[in-house]
Amino acid sequence: MVMVSQFRKKPLALLVTSFVSVSVAHADEQMQEHTHQDTEVIKVTASPLERTALESSQPITVIAGDELREQQAHTLGETLAHEPGINMTHFAGVASSPIVRGLDGPRVKILQNGLDSGDVSRGSPDHAIATETSVAEQIEIFRGPATLLYGSGAIGGVVNVVDNRIAHEPVGGHRGFFNTAFNTASNSREGSLGFSADHKNTVWHFDAFKRRSDNYDVPTFTNDEGETTDQIENSFVDAQGANIGVSYLFDQGYFGVSYGRLEQQYGIPGHAHGHEDEHDDEHADEQHTEAAGPYADMWQNRIQVQGAWNQPISGIEKASLRYGFTDYQHQEIEDASPSTTFTNRQHELRMELTHVPIGGWHGAVGYHYLTQDQNAFGEEAYTPASTTDKHGVFWLLERDIHDLTWQLGARVDDVAINDEHYSPVSASIGFTYPMVAGMQLSANYSHAQRAPSANELLANGAHLATRTYELGLAYALHQENEHAYHVEPRETSVQLEKSNNLDFGLHIDTDKFHMDWTVFYNRVDDYIFASYTGVNSADLEHDDHGDEAHTDDAHSDDEHNHDDGLAVVSYVQEDVKLYGYELSGYYSFNDHWQLHGFSDYVRAQTRDSGEALPRIPAQRVGTELRYLGNNWESKLGYTWYNSQTRVATNETVTDGFGLVNAQLNWFPAALSAMNASVYLKAENLTDELAFVHSSFLKDDAPMRGRNFSIGFRGEF
Repeated sequence: MVMVSQFRKKPLALLVTSFVSVSVAHADEQMQEHTHQDTEVIKVTASPLERTALESSQPITVIAGDELREQQAHTLGETLAHEPGINMTHFAGVASSPIVRGLDGPRVKILQNGLDSGDVSRGSPDHAIATETSVAEQIEIFRGPATLLYGSGAIGGVVNVVDNRIAHEPVGGHRGFFNTAFNTASNSREGSLGFSADHKNTVWHFDAFKRRSDNYDVPTFTNDEGETTDQIENSFVDAQGANIGVSYLFDQGYFGVSYGRLEQQYGIPGHAHGHEDEHDDEHADEQHTEAAGPYADMWQNRIQVQGAWNQPISGIEKASLRYGFTDYQHQEIEDASPSTTFTNRQHELRMELTHVPIGGWHGAVGYHYLTQDQNAFGEEAYTPASTTDKHGVFWLLERDIHDLTWQLGARVDDVAINDEHYSPVSASIGFTYPMVAGMQLSANYSHAQRAPSANELLANGAHLATRTYELGLAYALHQENEHAYHVEPRETSVQLEKSNNLDFGLHIDTDKFHMDWTVFYNRVDDYIFASYTGVNSADLEHDDHGDEAHTDDAHSDDEHNHDDGLAVVSYVQEDVKLYGYELSGYYSFNDHWQLHGFSDYVRAQTRDSGEALPRIPAQRVGTELRYLGNNWESKLGYTWYNSQTRVATNETVTDGFGLVNAQLNWFPAALSAMNASVYLKAENLTDELAFVHSSFLKDDAPMRGRNFSIGFRGEF
């Protein structure tokens, strides 16, 4: 049970008071009108039953308002990394995905307005997620299996980025927002804006953003190659995007369509393929003079259709539909030409019917379809072309029985990846129970099954971003002699991954004290993960089957000047367990002073041998002191990251570190009509050298050093 924090769709000058839940004695007139009682509770849009996070037996967090603006970063992983239970893959700040309770990749579903993000970020940590948080209204985080709604790809959790490109209701004439920010550690410059307006029975929307940053600074350190540096080479970012949408509103609902374009160019650190700081000279001269090595050039076109019809027939409260089409391309550019290209064309359809109570049970039934054509060709096309088709049906139910609110659900899927077929089944049962006033208990049990991703099943080749040679579940290593190994088709069948997850949560909310505490235990059979084999790719030989899976020029170590080859990792299946907790809360001393704190922990290991799973984040403990003045707010915080000593085979221990952060927000009275705010932020004030255990580039790309940011945002 994790708090929604009851974040605020209030004017920006008022938002800060939502945390203290009282009016400020000497604030301006607008602030005096804002009290705990008028705080808005946000609905979770990813659920057809329109629950709030506090009404869900599954742990959910919603981030919106000023909290989202303050946490917003270039990557989704970095934006959410301060949330309890959420860490990041941290691919040098250019591409970073959320890690939920130690799980990432294909187990964490990334959504844009309830539909899959449509990129290839789930297959590799160097592939950016095709979402943008600077124009988002809220982000919803489902911890633990969310397969009932979103299928087997959500066995670890769901992150849904919600924006207003398709409006559900009138905006009251017009409204808009703007934001601009700069920082020192990477010379980042960014701006975003959005505008929505009513016209008769329609609502029109437009938003756009632009971001550009250079290589980022770090405390001086020596990398794996023995080089001393204070900057991460080839970590620049150049990103931009825009969305336009229109909705038609009628008495019983709405129907809308939107189009979005996203473009990103970013360096790929630690991925130089043996080049000595060579780069496309034309690109370096015109774009990023400090760039060296290959860079990614990614774009996505996205069309989305969404609608709802309230009470279309007797017995049905609402019929809703979501459809999305994405056309995506990611190229890795070397020496002025694409060396590897990844493409994805995807269609997705969701239809849901919310029905009146049946036998006292209120619920929703739905059908979910997704088809995905992915292709990769070039030097690092380590996964062959694949077509994935998914069909799913689900039913969610809810009923109040005495003081307990029970929530049930079940789902059946049919998944086809090329010629392989799987039928995952998922189910859950949970309840919420208000023990006394201001205290609520929740519990949830879920059984979820997951089919392997195309990458986990079919990979067979060099993956330079992770500095490994990957073999999917379809392949096995056969030892010819002491120094020679043969890659051949695996004879054993691939099993569905089966998760049984328990969550217990406690939520406390009083005038001065707020706390959310969740403990979880996840027992997974046939868990799929990449295990280091101790074999070097220089010792590999391929049979004809392996050669047919790739292009003739793919995966040559000689082309990349890796004389010593790469470590071979083989996807395997083992029974594992993951358990831990998430804790967050705050205490209000008075109308001005407040102390916040959080902590999280996850332990992940195989059940037979007790060996740790790879790249599991360490325990964290953080605290923050806040002061609210008349028209300003200040924050000073410290977060300690424990050392990670429980490591997998061929992993190294990661030292602990502590980060000091501070922030000052000012709400100028002269700009109160714009609900404007100016903020100054200082991160890693002590310039701590911080290595991220969950990162594939842990030893070569630490977190940013001391960084100062300034920004200006407002509404109109």
